[in-house]
Amino acid sequence: MSDATTQARAEMAPLLRSLCDLVEAEGERDQHGFFAGILQGIENARDPEDLADPFMALSTSAFLGFDYGPLTALLLDQVLVAAQRLTMTLSASDEVVH
Repeated sequence: MSDATTQARAEMAPLLRSLCDLVEAEGERDQHGFFAGILQGIENARDPEDLADPFMALSTSAFLGFDYGPLTALLLDQVLVAAQRLTMTLSASDEVVH
């Protein structure tokens, strides 16, 4: 398991679990299924490449027609910021210095 997957799991999984719990409590079954799938993808990631699918799915969250409540939107923003930070870290580590 790479540092990136460990970092993604440490930073994003707790936020995604909270998000799943919140939307489930609000009765938002479609949202719950969507975010639970992303959480599962991050928890099962073994290599940085394994993060591509959950991160791509996460990037579509604004275009799915979900009506997010204020708390859900706040948590989702935190997840997106963590994903962006991790993506920048991953892309920086792939750069070759000449």
